[in-house]
Amino acid sequence: MKKVLFLMVSILLGFVFPAVILANGNYVIGKDEGGVYMKTDRNGSWYIDPQSLGLFKVGEKGKYSVGTDKRGTFVKTDNHGSFYIDTEAKRNLDRESEKRSERDKQTEEMETSVILEGNHVLVPTVLGCGGKETEVLLVLDTGSSVVVLHHEIKDQLNLRQIQKGKLMTAGGQAIDANIVKLDYVKVGPLTKKNLYASVIEHGGPPVKYDGLLGMNFLQDYEYRIDYKRKVIEWKKSR
Repeated sequence: MKKVLFLMVSILLGFVFPAVILANGNYVIGKDEGGVYMKTDRNGSWYIDPQSLGLFKVGEKGKYSVGTDKRGTFVKTDNHGSFYIDTEAKRNLDRESEKRSERDKQTEEMETSVILEGNHVLVPTVLGCGGKETEVLLVLDTGSSVVVLHHEIKDQLNLRQIQKGKLMTAGGQAIDANIVKLDYVKVGPLTKKNLYASVIEHGGPPVKYDGLLGMNFLQDYEYRIDYKRKVIEWKKSR
């Protein structure tokens, strides 16, 4: 793995302060997807600053030495004089790389893979109550004010009814529902505790989902559905 440093070319007209030679050896100029670099047999490799590329040719070979003086660390070659190593550029590069890695990690953690089923977005969801836990598929539904579960899930978690209620369907029909309280609802990196849900009897043909992921979960988050990648990108609302 290359030691990624940038060479900032600055021909030394002479050393005002004593220089200390740290190492010497042979080098060859190469190129890869990162750019043009100086590969050495003792000190790894350094990418060459873009402003200095005109001084080097890919395949060029020669001898070098690495030294240090009051101004910093330099590389001295038999073909191109001496060049200070831009160590600050290396530090900046490392810092930017760390920031990108952290952003990529956060982005990845704030995504949830989903299943697209016709017009439905099916979201893998974990429900917990009383020490029991089960994973279900819920349809993302901004038209539902609460999480809605099919009756079979109530039995799996041994959920206790708090009270009875009514739910209005999209067609305006009122249906009976049992109100229960979940210890938590988890979707990807997001968890909401002590969430109420309505339990209904599902009628009609079998479906692949177990209920609806309603607004009492969704309201605290901004999100975007990437249909091509089949993920939900989450962002906590401010």
